[in-house]
Amino acid sequence: MLRFIVRRLALLVPILLGLSVLLFAWVRALPGGPAYALLGERATPEAVAAIESQLGLDRPLWEQYLQFLGRAVRLDFGASLQTGQPVIEEMLRRFPATIELALAALLIAVCVGIPLGYLAARRYGTWIDSLAVTGSLLGVTIPIFFLAYILKYVFAVELGWLPTAGRSDPRARADHPTGFYVLDGIITGNLDASWDAIQHLILPALALSSIPLAVIVRITRASVLNVVNEDYVRTAEAKGLLPGTITWRHVLKNAMLPVTTVIGLQLGVLLAGAVLTETVFAFAGVGKFMADGIVQRDFPTIQGFILVIAVVYVVINMIVDLVYGLLDPRVRVS
Repeated sequence: MLRFIVRRLALLVPILLGLSVLLFAWVRALPGGPAYALLGERATPEAVAAIESQLGLDRPLWEQYLQFLGRAVRLDFGASLQTGQPVIEEMLRRFPATIELALAALLIAVCVGIPLGYLAARRYGTWIDSLAVTGSLLGVTIPIFFLAYILKYVFAVELGWLPTAGRSDPRARADHPTGFYVLDGIITGNLDASWDAIQHLILPALALSSIPLAVIVRITRASVLNVVNEDYVRTAEAKGLLPGTITWRHVLKNAMLPVTTVIGLQLGVLLAGAVLTETVFAFAGVGKFMADGIVQRDFPTIQGFILVIAVVYVVINMIVDLVYGLLDPRVRVS
């Protein structure tokens, strides 16, 4: 197992270097270069020359890349053009909101997707199976921002059951030591603040969970259908074991291996895909900050967001590989 972990950790180095090269090349491929992208309509020759000198863009490419890599290792992405503060500080301030939203969406996807996928497989060919398959197809095809607007209009505007935007009621007085509003309310003993944060989370989390929910339903259904036809399941049924024992010990235990991988990867997708959801619901996370940065040509923020999210996704992928290796010893030899 130790050699398996070392091999997976060693793979991180070329992957992250490759990511840095791609991001560096993308920056230099912008129309007119980074200086023109930053200045926009204010791009006079003098201003462009000043920006290029300030950012070191007038140096050789290899020197620019080494400088870029050194700053990225130190998490120094420059100052945000929106706030004037270091990008990494702005991201750390907003990351708890995005993580809270992603975890809430993943919780919904897992708690609904796995039982629904299992039920669809065990009722294969019935209306339940058809409904689950059709619903999962809709979940994948409906754009998140479109679903977000529908949920917001129906449940917030028309029915008034839930808040329309934000992370909390601006009139509420609450301390936020960690930045995770639900957890902060519990820590400080302010359960009203926790409930208010949960209410603000429901609609964004539902919208964001649509795609991972659909993926988990389909993977669980396919995996369970594959496992129930295995010889060891039929042998357990022939021995007269209780249905619950067969379900938990033989079917779900083996069917959950590919599902576990998908769940881990979906967490990385949720962190990266929160941009649209946070924008629709004015949810003050990293995604909303990134969307504002795109509108305002906040180049340092865009660069920092892409690199940090890419690194987080790669790390999550590695953790999923390690967990899969623990669950299935056969993977360790690969």
